[in-house]
Amino acid sequence: MTTNDTTPIEKFVTVSRASGEVWGLQCKDGWVICDSSIYEDTDVMPFWSSRDAAAIHCVDEWEEFAPVAILIPEFLEEWLVDLAKDAVMLGPDWGSDLSGEEIEAAELIAQYLQISLPH
Repeated sequence: MTTNDTTPIEKFVTVSRASGEVWGLQCKDGWVICDSSIYEDTDVMPFWSSRDAAAIHCVDEWEEFAPVAILIPEFLEEWLVDLAKDAVMLGPDWGSDLSGEEIEAAELIAQYLQISLPH
């Protein structure tokens, strides 16, 4: 597979698996959760595959938030399971304008299981 054939979600999975972590934004009151721009009455929790990509969002209404790493085993075994139960969508590697794909937690788990580690 060439990089030209890689979807944004596949890239998120590949990069986060290689680093062993994903990044969310947290403050003393909790984690960043947004309203879905696609699905009515649905929450989305954004995650990024790098600290730098997460940190650019810590401005304006999110200036009190900071990037926090979540190890991949914990992300897969705890976070995604809980988010699936709560019907919260995920926003992997959203851009600076908070746009990007929204994916169900179960679908993201499937992506982690499908994409093999580099040989």
